Amino acid sequence: MHDGLGQHPAPTHVVAHVSDTHLLAGGALLGGAIDTAEHLRSVLERLELAAPTADALVVSGDCTDLGEPEAYALLRELVEPVAARMGARVVYAAGNHDERGPMWRALHDIDEAAPYDHVHDVGGLRIVSLDSSLPGFHHGGFDDGQAQWLADVLAEPAQHGTLLVMHHPPLPYRARIMQVLEFQDERRLAEVLAGSDVRAILSGHLHVNGSGTFAGIPVILANATSYADDLAAGPTAFQGIDAAQSANLLEVYPHTVAHSVVPGRAHPSLSPLPADLHARLAALDAAGRVERFSRKR
Repeated sequence: MHDGLGQHPAPTHVVAHVSDTHLLAGGALLGGAIDTAEHLRSVLERLELAAPTADALVVSGDCTDLGEPEAYALLRELVEPVAARMGARVVYAAGNHDERGPMWRALHDIDEAAPYDHVHDVGGLRIVSLDSSLPGFHHGGFDDGQAQWLADVLAEPAQHGTLLVMHHPPLPYRARIMQVLEFQDERRLAEVLAGSDVRAILSGHLHVNGSGTFAGIPVILANATSYADDLAAGPTAFQGIDAAQSANLLEVYPHTVAHSVVPGRAHPSLSPLPADLHARLAALDAAGRVERFSRKR
């Protein structure tokens, strides 16, 4: 299918990605100051405008700040109606601020203390949620059982490949104090992913937008919906600011993946292009579009 105005076909899948929602029971303010519930509402509203339809909506960890059951209920109340309107499968992942027992009970009605690991098949795109949290700690890792589980899941390729969702990104961290809280089992993870069909790794944790590669695989970080880290505070600081919240959109193509950032709030804008420009360009052939819109005048 080709529904665009350029050389690439339409994506096979669209995946919305938010992270680090840090919700508190009753919608309490984080640190007595930041309305994380309202910020999530705003980000999801903007995300739905950007992508009225999507195949999956990923929440890549730190869904709550304290692991409270009521906070997980609030998460579902905010996320799942939006996902339903988008036609998107919801994929949750556990972060260092989450608690496994309450997360299993609130999201699946299961009494369970095992890692929050699970697999979704979304129209031939496999999405694996890997629990990188370690009970009692804020740094990340995974155990031998999880490594074997992941290897077994990836043993057979999926039709459209695999997205791996894990809260702690397997990358170098610019904020030096956050390096203490990095994912500490990178070598073992690289061994599991070698030769697999994993096309991208979706993470959060650092409260910044970012990207890199791990074992030759793109790693894409979503900024937090709660608050962002102001990198201008310097590499030895972690300065949370009530600004720059956003979401990501990942578009999966047969030959590549592409991601873009959706601002979580409306901002003053420049004069827009004519509302009918897309329709006018769509009525032209490729050469006509270049002449009409690309040629400098």
